Amino acid sequence: MKAFSNFHPVVIFIYFIAVFSVSMFIQNPVYLITSLTGAFLFLCVLNTIKISIISILKYIPFTILITLLNPLFSHSGATPLFFINDNAFTLEALIYGAVLALMILCVIFWFKSFNIIFNSEKILFLFGKISPKISLIFSMALHFIPNFSRYFNEVLSVQKKLQPKSKLKIYISCFSAVITHSLETSVDTSDSMSARGHSTGRVTNFGRFRFKTNDFILLISVIILTLLTYIAIVMGTTKIVYYPVIIFSNSDISSLISYVAFTILCFLPGIYEIKEDLKWKHLISRI
Repeated sequence: MKAFSNFHPVVIFIYFIAVFSVSMFIQNPVYLITSLTGAFLFLCVLNTIKISIISILKYIPFTILITLLNPLFSHSGATPLFFINDNAFTLEALIYGAVLALMILCVIFWFKSFNIIFNSEKILFLFGKISPKISLIFSMALHFIPNFSRYFNEVLSVQKKLQPKSKLKIYISCFSAVITHSLETSVDTSDSMSARGHSTGRVTNFGRFRFKTNDFILLISVIILTLLTYIAIVMGTTKIVYYPVIIFSNSDISSLISYVAFTILCFLPGIYEIKEDLKWKHLISRI
């Protein structure tokens, strides 16, 4: 089920902006771990637990790489673990690298959910009147990556069965075929849009979305939770300094409220999906 996608596009967009703003710019591991957990739960509900676990396992080497690369290039920090060519490999740089990797993972997993929930119809509805061309390009870009990946896997499965080549040659052949197919499809799309009179007259937008009571409740909840989250961030009670030594700000009641509010904000869509799924199964069982 994708019950969360039934909310108004404006509300959904504001929700993702609120989560992204904390996950992308606040280098506090409490926020980042909470964000990643909430994104993983949401993705598990949207897809399956197995697919989500496989997806996060694929990023473990990437996470380790980012974590180890930072202390190799940044030698700041007061706690050297060992030296490489007289350059210190510090504990602070290692921890900061782990935080950066965690931040990137949060953005990737939230964007995966965003790509499932926020389809091209919602994008055109939201940005069509502001900038029709940019909204069209953005909606087509969201479709390009999954379509490219799906078609690549289809061609790859056929190539493996038909041609006993080396893996490198097979991947190069598949990539060439998919690129050619993508270029041909883009040309056909352009010709089709021109034949239908695209950009020759006044742009109109059709929207089947109506702002309902549930949308208003979710919007108010997101705004309140976001404000409660940012109060402590603005006050600096959740700030962490990594260089030259790791320093935690003095926590108080505002930081606790901020952590709880952001936890509720991140787990909100996953909990809502689970609630609607249980409700649907209960109704099915009564038939």
